[in-house]
Amino acid sequence: MRTKQFLKILVLFCLFANTISAQNKPNIVVIMADDIGVGDIGFYHKQRTGKEPVVPTPNIDKLIDQGMRFSDAHSPASLCAPTRFSMMTGNFSYRNKKGPWGVWGPDRDAGIEPNFTTVARVAKKGGYNTAFFGKWGLGGDWDAKPKSISGYENVQKGAGYYGFDYSVALPEGIQNVPYAFYEDGKFMKLKDDSKITKIPFEQLKYSDENKRKVGGSVGDSNWDPTLAGPVLANKAVTYINQQSNTKKPFFLYYCSQAVHLPHAPSSTLNGEKIAGATLETHGDMIKELDVQVGMMIAALKKNNLYDNTLIVFTSDNGGLPNYKYSPKLEKLGHDSSDGKNGYKGSIYEGGHRIPFVAVWSGHIKPKSKSDIVMVGHDMMPTIAAVTNVSLEKEVVLDAANLLPILTGKSEAPIHKYLMHQAQKGKGGYYAIREGDFKLVMSVTKRDVFDDLKVDGLYNLKDNVLEDPSGNLKGKEVYKEKISQLKNKFLELRKPGATTLY
Repeated sequence: MRTKQFLKILVLFCLFANTISAQNKPNIVVIMADDIGVGDIGFYHKQRTGKEPVVPTPNIDKLIDQGMRFSDAHSPASLCAPTRFSMMTGNFSYRNKKGPWGVWGPDRDAGIEPNFTTVARVAKKGGYNTAFFGKWGLGGDWDAKPKSISGYENVQKGAGYYGFDYSVALPEGIQNVPYAFYEDGKFMKLKDDSKITKIPFEQLKYSDENKRKVGGSVGDSNWDPTLAGPVLANKAVTYINQQSNTKKPFFLYYCSQAVHLPHAPSSTLNGEKIAGATLETHGDMIKELDVQVGMMIAALKKNNLYDNTLIVFTSDNGGLPNYKYSPKLEKLGHDSSDGKNGYKGSIYEGGHRIPFVAVWSGHIKPKSKSDIVMVGHDMMPTIAAVTNVSLEKEVVLDAANLLPILTGKSEAPIHKYLMHQAQKGKGGYYAIREGDFKLVMSVTKRDVFDDLKVDGLYNLKDNVLEDPSGNLKGKEVYKEKISQLKNKFLELRKPGATTLY
């Protein structure tokens, strides 16, 4: 009898302990902007120029004030699609045999299985509720046939398949078919009379004529890209409100549509004027992004979740060219690349330097800064560490746990090498970084290295702007360094070779 009572007490104790443990695990919110450069953030504009920002970002600046910012942070790639694979798996996109340069198209295989896991599956294994909002960009399976509008009612192998309990997704963002929202994989009508149809080019609000399709593009009959931000932000806020009633921690991955083209700001969001709030639509989109961030932070605080939430803000790649998309703002000193060479899609620093900010009350010191070299996809093992889930080294080859850095327990470097790649017509640019040295190379046919040519060697400590006058490739003293880095690059392209220490 006593044995039975003891066993009952033991079971209840274990259940109670597990509940406490689950409640003590922090919630995790990762916000990834689309095409935001370091210089698009007000804090960094003021840091670079000493002047007030042309486009204020008070909510993002407040995160910087309350947490840790990284001065040498990089996106996994210079373009959005390959970065999205990396953020999900913790691996550089060249390891993806199905899409080494990105999964472009809503019907593509994401290339995740069978070799990789996903950050959502890791969080679920750790006892978390998981949710995804925004631009998916990792393909999917449809019943749709070419040139048809039928079969787009449901998507298989979307966010739900890869471990998210709940999702409100734009399969290809606001820039490609289907121009529609999907809630848990099912077509989510923007209005009651919405239907999947072919919508005219003018409805896309794109200025790029390459997006014009004969007969129109597949999407929601009521498609309006100005509604994308409000839909995503309000859905995320609703989700946060609902989580306050659960006993499980949650992982929320929010991939904003801002500030990707077409620049179609909402008229208002959360009571604030968006469209027309700045001199250009690019600036309006930056403001819309900042308001989206503010809405989620406010929801966390309202539900007493903020203090026990690890919040990360970052971007999928470098910013957009000022001369093309924000010339009026540029005249006033705004620079999306924060003075660096290159923009989105570039092999140079401006193509992959990103803002990366982490906040966790009581664990991350406010107003702190880390100068270690890190990559956005480091969130994969970081989340594994937070959720107490072990990862196999063969599955995550390029991402390192940030938790010791964030909590001030370590300042040791975590990446031995960084790998970069960028398109060059049918060819490609490649780079490898070790310490302060960055070797830039190119080929005439992508991923064929028979004619791998050295374009430049830069010491980023002395020449972070990658000024051509500081190109070291022609100096005899660096001949051995160039050879060593070139050989290491080829070695790291082989399966199973890790870029970590």
